[in-house]
Amino acid sequence: MENLLFTNVMLYDGTGRNPFPADVAVKDDRIAAVAECGTLKETGASVIDGKGMALTPGFVDVHTHSDASAARVPGGDSKISQGVTTDISGNCGFSFYLTGAKDAADDFKNAYCNFAAFAEVIDKSAPAVNVVHLCGHNSLRIRVMGYEERYATKEEIRQMKELLAEALEHGAGGFSGGPYYLPGKFSNTEELKELASLLKGTGKPYATHIRNESTTLLEALDEAFEIAQAGDNNLEISHLKTSGEKNWCKLDAVFEKIENARKNGMNILADRYPYVHSSTGLRQIVPPPFDKIDTKTLCTRLKESAEFRKELLTAMEQGVERSPARTLLVSSPFAEHKQFYGMSMVEIGNQMGCSAEEAVVRLLAAGDTPWAAFGTMNEDNLERILAKPYVILGSDGSIRSYDDNSTHPRAFGTAPRFFRIASKNCDPASVIRRMTALPAAKFNLESRGIIAPGYFADLVLLDLDKFDSKADYSAPNKRSAGVSQVYVNGKLAFAQDPDVKTFRPGRMLRIK
Repeated sequence: MENLLFTNVMLYDGTGRNPFPADVAVKDDRIAAVAECGTLKETGASVIDGKGMALTPGFVDVHTHSDASAARVPGGDSKISQGVTTDISGNCGFSFYLTGAKDAADDFKNAYCNFAAFAEVIDKSAPAVNVVHLCGHNSLRIRVMGYEERYATKEEIRQMKELLAEALEHGAGGFSGGPYYLPGKFSNTEELKELASLLKGTGKPYATHIRNESTTLLEALDEAFEIAQAGDNNLEISHLKTSGEKNWCKLDAVFEKIENARKNGMNILADRYPYVHSSTGLRQIVPPPFDKIDTKTLCTRLKESAEFRKELLTAMEQGVERSPARTLLVSSPFAEHKQFYGMSMVEIGNQMGCSAEEAVVRLLAAGDTPWAAFGTMNEDNLERILAKPYVILGSDGSIRSYDDNSTHPRAFGTAPRFFRIASKNCDPASVIRRMTALPAAKFNLESRGIIAPGYFADLVLLDLDKFDSKADYSAPNKRSAGVSQVYVNGKLAFAQDPDVKTFRPGRMLRIK
């Protein structure tokens, strides 16, 4: 590894203190020295003249779904190009190694239900970014008891605990829940508390997509607090939001609950992506009782049965929580749907010659769930959430390649939009802290998130005035503006200049 010397940079060191002109020396994969600008001399080091640009720690994306894509897109394109150097996956209760790896056609197949083997696959792929993985409750449940609509037995909970304990022992960064989704929605609080108890004394968080983000949002927060208390009293609230217009007014009550719990000693942070459209499978729009049918069964029955399609359409016409008019098609497993990307269900229905509700049914009846963006949130609430000192960076997106335009713009644009929106109400240094040191500490990323001697050299050289997202729903894979160079573990992983040689120096971080 070569030694580096950054000169003439405006240093945002991740602690939240005011930036200052500095020199930063890197030896191998660590920060060797930080000093006033113009005072460091490193013989034999490669000198990078920052030309007055900002130098920050690498950004930490705490909420992703990059389980498999960390290895399948090892260049880390969508993350590294916006300054993200650490990607934390396995969120919302889903862990690919426990479920999807079984049918994988690559090295992941040998990692099925084996966290240590999964970590080795990531290592072998030589990713550009650092990778941390959580162990998810929904996947534990699928592995042990499938999609059965009932509470787990003591024996089933014991089996889930055994799998979770194995993952934690081999470096999983925490336990994630998603009782909003199948089959987690069939669990009770006691099941989740019993599993979370394995976190006690580890310092690792319970990260959760809470049971409900709309009508029973406040009750769902109370449940999350109770589960975290059964663990290490350490809670990460995933993509904090008030979903649905009639629930936008609940934000003050949400803040009060979180802040009271923090005052009472619970270690709570929340993450949020800087968009008002969420994104998940289109099947999440279907009303009860269809919402209790797993995706494969639901789509297969719709494909094979005209009567079943009629039943779902009738139920949807009677009203759904998520408006089809504010639902956009993001991607689909089927090529014939590509023409509809970025359109609302109303627009797609017009193209098909049917209602928005029937368009949803037809898309699902192709045989699998397309991915959709749901416009259920409010811009003012978004700004208020991003202004809170306990809200950190989380994209809810997976690693994508530069040529992948079948995604939500948050995949390529979360970090700059988070910075731009949060900086409207907060000083930039405190926002940088919430993108670096604060999430690094939350997820026990040892010696990361701060630019100081002895810390790993995960670094971003950028022009903060130009730092902004260029991605939108019509072109979600556009690279961010303002990022000049990104270093991971002391090596160049991204350069704005395409002719500069870059490396893939990331690591699978096993959290002990």
